[in-house]
Amino acid sequence: MLQKLFAQWLSLPDDAQESYLSVNADALFDLLASVALYVTLAVAVCLIVYAIVVRNKDEAYLARSRRLIAGVTVGYSVGVVAVLGTFKLVITELNEDITSNFWLIVGLFALLAVGIAVTLILHKCNVKGAKWAGLAFALAFVVYCVVIAVVIPAKKEKYEPLDGKWQMPLVTCVIVAVIGVLAYFGGDNDEGGFDTRALTYGAICVASAFALSYVKFFSLPQGGSVTFASMLPIILYSYMFGTRKGLVVGVVYGMLQFIQSPQFYQPVQVLLDYPIAFGALGVAGIARKIPFVKGHILAEFTVGALIAGLLRYFTHVVSGYYVFSSRAMEGYSAAGWAFVYNTFVFADIAIVLAVGLIALSTKTVRRLIAEVRQPDADSVQKA
Repeated sequence: MLQKLFAQWLSLPDDAQESYLSVNADALFDLLASVALYVTLAVAVCLIVYAIVVRNKDEAYLARSRRLIAGVTVGYSVGVVAVLGTFKLVITELNEDITSNFWLIVGLFALLAVGIAVTLILHKCNVKGAKWAGLAFALAFVVYCVVIAVVIPAKKEKYEPLDGKWQMPLVTCVIVAVIGVLAYFGGDNDEGGFDTRALTYGAICVASAFALSYVKFFSLPQGGSVTFASMLPIILYSYMFGTRKGLVVGVVYGMLQFIQSPQFYQPVQVLLDYPIAFGALGVAGIARKIPFVKGHILAEFTVGALIAGLLRYFTHVVSGYYVFSSRAMEGYSAAGWAFVYNTFVFADIAIVLAVGLIALSTKTVRRLIAEVRQPDADSVQKA
């Protein structure tokens, strides 16, 4: 296929080559993504088999094994992101989807990322003004959101939003409040801030999740896809480090998701479908505080993943109802179609549960979690 596409491209005149690339780039990207899917499955199977084989080795050997698994995971993730990410960016540019609105949202996310980074650095250095710096960045972020909500017009092409402009921001605020409350009370025993280990694991998990988001079983015509457990690294991070850190990592991952596949119709919709929806994955660690599953690693992980998945699902439903109601399939109401269409999230969660439960059944992964969660180490030994 590659040789055929390249030969056809060379045979065209110069003024037609760019148009040809724009039309066929998506097909080429789908081919590369399909190859990445099978390669990722093979890598995952090899790592799981390796973890099972070495599970009874001594602690020194297991420590080396964990470093090897982490190195392979990061290296492979960076490779997938570099190849497919660059190709996706080129396609977006060829399709002329990178507009001023895109850069305004990227600027919003950049402000958030810089604010988090600066606040963490100041806090790490024990600077007295760290809290005030964080509040200043938070205020700037809110002002930025208000400004772009007023300045950026809603995209009218291919959709007609429902009336009642005040309802969607109000519901969004309620969702944010729910996620914030769960993250706050679910992380009341989180120890310290983002130390070196938390930052390192966070970077690894975001990179892994971002790479896996390119590895898709299928994509839906109106946005959304079922991937190979791309949510798993964020959910595991929340489970290991707590909901507060998990929320931050989930929001960062959501921002990268927008840059990867920007679907911009209005500012509130962008916030719902990206940083809020994926930030919700960060509350998965709250299951560690639920009495009837506390102390049982597989039950904690399952309940936490289901809670995070449901939050992401309802966030997409709100966006789908208010923004994409005109795309409802015949025979469905706006609300009915929003609930039905976004059920792809449950397929994603099912894959996450299957892969996660297999991984958590290995001694290597359990030991890794125990090293992070020293206060709860006894619970990690239970199934």
